[in-house]
Amino acid sequence: MRRHRILLAWTFAALGAVGSATAQAGGDHAPLLTPAETRALAQEISGTAAKRTIAALSLHHRMRGSDDYNAAVELIRQALQADHLAGIDVIRLPADGKIFYGTQRSRPAWNGRFAEIWEQSRQDGRWADATRITSWAEQPISLAQDSVSGRAEADLVDVGAGTTAADYQGKDVRGKLVLVSAQPEAAARLAVTERGAAGIISWAQNQPSAWWGEDTSLVRWGHLSTWSDPTFAFTVSPAQAHAWQARLARGETVRLRAVVDAGRSPGEYRIPTAVIPGRDKDQEIVISCHLDHPSPGANDNASGCAGVLEMARSLQRLIADRRLPQPRRTIRFIWPCEIECTISLLNAHPEFAQRTVATIHLDMIGGNTEITHGTLRVRGTPPSLPSFVPDVAFAIARWVDAQAQAYADVGQAAFPLTAQDGTKQPLHASIGGFEEGSDHQVWDEGSWRIPAIYLADWPDPYIHTNKDVVGNIDATKLQRAIFIASASAWVLANLDQTDTRGLNYVLESEALLRHAGVTQRAADLDPVATTNLWRNSNQYDAELRKSLARFDLRAVDVLRQPTPAVPAAASPAATGEAAVVYHRNAKLKGPMVAFGYSWFDDHVAKLHLPEPALLSRQPTWDGPSFGYEALNLVDGRRTVAQIRDDLAATVGDAPMTEVAQYLATLERIGVIERSR
Repeated sequence: MRRHRILLAWTFAALGAVGSATAQAGGDHAPLLTPAETRALAQEISGTAAKRTIAALSLHHRMRGSDDYNAAVELIRQALQADHLAGIDVIRLPADGKIFYGTQRSRPAWNGRFAEIWEQSRQDGRWADATRITSWAEQPISLAQDSVSGRAEADLVDVGAGTTAADYQGKDVRGKLVLVSAQPEAAARLAVTERGAAGIISWAQNQPSAWWGEDTSLVRWGHLSTWSDPTFAFTVSPAQAHAWQARLARGETVRLRAVVDAGRSPGEYRIPTAVIPGRDKDQEIVISCHLDHPSPGANDNASGCAGVLEMARSLQRLIADRRLPQPRRTIRFIWPCEIECTISLLNAHPEFAQRTVATIHLDMIGGNTEITHGTLRVRGTPPSLPSFVPDVAFAIARWVDAQAQAYADVGQAAFPLTAQDGTKQPLHASIGGFEEGSDHQVWDEGSWRIPAIYLADWPDPYIHTNKDVVGNIDATKLQRAIFIASASAWVLANLDQTDTRGLNYVLESEALLRHAGVTQRAADLDPVATTNLWRNSNQYDAELRKSLARFDLRAVDVLRQPTPAVPAAASPAATGEAAVVYHRNAKLKGPMVAFGYSWFDDHVAKLHLPEPALLSRQPTWDGPSFGYEALNLVDGRRTVAQIRDDLAATVGDAPMTEVAQYLATLERIGVIERSR
């Protein structure tokens, strides 16, 4: 305990120094920017303009490869032309369900054309339409993605979740419509393929949060498998489902007529892109979002896509007006569909990964906190990818957060970054760490190891529902998020060796904060685990210094003073399965799971392999999952034992046998190979 008290005292002293330095820095410019650069960005970026773009994108039901998705692509392309960006292109990658791009099986285009549910009543001795429940024209989100054409006039049968055989016990669903509380995909095999149901009506709800289930009018985006159990499915609100359930419980008949005209066809992934050319064409800073998701999809993710477009417009205008110079490195903007398009792009066009030195990904950046309850999160790379890149964004985000707080507190700040039609509330950003959830995890993944910065709102009870609307968007939060991303991009695009003093201070400050987190974790660990924790932290700092070389910068000391000395514990040499070293299969790039397809699940099923226990283990700390990070740590140098130790320091403790089993499974399905 005495050692822990010493570590905590050191940490608080260090944090005091960071806070003092921050307080003395003043507010006339953001970290790593000059006052002129800060003013230029703050004056030009418009959350209001971005909100108008969100309204336009929200009109389109942006399913991958669909006509509506392609209309959104055209909207982006025309805006880029109007803003005079360079290198405007729409990359087209064939997607037919057969072509593979690394670990991503391309999914064919899916279009909905017509869909309706009517409740019927008895009229003159026959069933006739009485009340329209939902329609594609009014609410396209109510038709589950990957539905196929079909029709049914049938009774409704409630089967609970619909995901186990017990849910169907004593119920005849053949030719009927089944009401399920699970996602349609989870019920399709049992209900339709095996028992002959005519179709599915789901009232599956949104991602869990503190506001789980409070709004019973929400209609959630539903999914069916692209590959199996073809059928159609609708989604309805819990309120509608509960009303039907009450009537069925009283013995009433609920008769429905459902009609669907929809289906899949060979298509393509269309990815708009444009650049602001730098003096160095061989290095690029990529600004990304994801263009797909159902209408309205205002926060998720019309907000991120509008933010990227506003970044492009603002930076291009500032350079054209000579308020900013031409950047050293090229800044590229891309609008892919989420995860699957990014995996496909990096595999089909490896030159993108070769040129990219950092990525900034925007996903949900505009939710009005008073409505959506969300906090803007600014996240960095996974522990397996130490990099100084996130520290740049963290420092800028802390400055923006402080400016917003000062303005909310006393009504004055040098750069409050408020929109005329936005709120004046503080930002309360959550800054630091890593979490999965969008395209950034593809760039970060061990196949490419490109450091990514991730901006995203969470929670938001309205994402993937009919109420993710423009009215939930705060132009002020948009403006602040776009500033953080733009300022980070500008710094990264212009870093050189001429003046690294400011960067040194930023890295030192962020290292102190990071070490504070390590110290807090260490307080609850035994001596062996504590030693492993600090070993990993010191290793991270060493690798972070090396990451500067990719930007042609010399290594710097991350700390003026070393981390507290922790005596090394003797550990036995690894033997057996613990001593195995793996490397990635260079011919297979990408994460194991994407939207609509899992390389891992597909190939494990084909070989009839058991599910590795490691994938069911929950992380001890916020950050990456065990499966994602364990694969990232495969580098041709680490033994299985070393991978387990790094996981123990960053994700959570796991038995050696579980780590070895997971990696052996990855070897069986061809993702990794033995080095020794």
